[in-house]
Amino acid sequence: MKAVVFDGKGSVKVTDMPKPDLQESKDALVRITHSSICGSDLNILRGKIVLEENGIMGHEGVGVVEEVGPGVTRIKAGDKVVISYSVQCGECESCRNGWVVFCERGGMLGHGKQWGGFGGTQAEWLRVPYADANLQPIPPNLTEEQVLFVSDILSTGYQACEYGGIRPGDFVVIFGAGPVGLCTVAAAKLFGPRKVVSVDLADYRLAAATRLGADAVLNPGKMNVVEEIKKMTNGKGAEVTIEAVGSSQTFDWCFESVRRGGTISIVGVFPSDKVGVSLRDMLRWNIQMRAGRANVVHMERLVSLIEGGKLDLRSLITHRMSLDEAPKAYEMFAARSQDVIKIILTP
Repeated sequence: MKAVVFDGKGSVKVTDMPKPDLQESKDALVRITHSSICGSDLNILRGKIVLEENGIMGHEGVGVVEEVGPGVTRIKAGDKVVISYSVQCGECESCRNGWVVFCERGGMLGHGKQWGGFGGTQAEWLRVPYADANLQPIPPNLTEEQVLFVSDILSTGYQACEYGGIRPGDFVVIFGAGPVGLCTVAAAKLFGPRKVVSVDLADYRLAAATRLGADAVLNPGKMNVVEEIKKMTNGKGAEVTIEAVGSSQTFDWCFESVRRGGTISIVGVFPSDKVGVSLRDMLRWNIQMRAGRANVVHMERLVSLIEGGKLDLRSLITHRMSLDEAPKAYEMFAARSQDVIKIILTP
């Protein structure tokens, strides 16, 4: 089968790889129809996440189930499905307690041996372990593009809002208008805030945030965003600030612009383990903070919201390319050229 593989730091290539087959009774074989490139894929490309050479890339995907093992009961051949980026067994203690991101048998698709050795979605076929837990059927009235981002970035954005504890009437600021930040903007509107503000250095991304429902946008290259947020909130600050970049600078802005008694939610992936934070100020101002990788437990809920017309992320798709064009797509995505937000790859 055709697949996009890691070809050493800074390089991917499209090559022929063995077609996977069922290995366990709870496996499913999925023919991939659409996949996309994520910021985490760039971390692999740049050597920040270790993937073995010729490891298949990608963890966001949708497709059609071609075959299931005898232990699969919820999913059947012929189903159109969205695939969870995070592999979960659905049976271990962590999964039973709702923390599927810490599954004792799990890991991540397309992240190599250190994350379970599972295949990637940027290929023609994928073996999905624990199919009942990791696949969500797509209703017949929805297209693959409508639900693709449920696999990772929409689930992450929804969790960012949950972790922020957004309540009706809250003032919410989302730092970062990349794909995850933009999904967070769309998800935040579901919680009934009085205002959602998107912050980013790229005006084309801020325009995308506006299309997804942001009530105001701020460019820190043109203004002091903390001062602007204080002005917009009569000096009090935001009830919820969300960090969707993974930068010490945006983290500082989150801390400086949240109100006393407010909440900071963190889903950005930081390159360093250390950022500056005053525990004294957190204690004195009763600031709550919550962070974490996407715990993919809301796929069914998110698909239902899409089906009900409450979420539509298709405007994030700026480029559609074939799997054969993956090296060019990665180059474009890494350089953020041509106002790219998300690139869809089709076999």
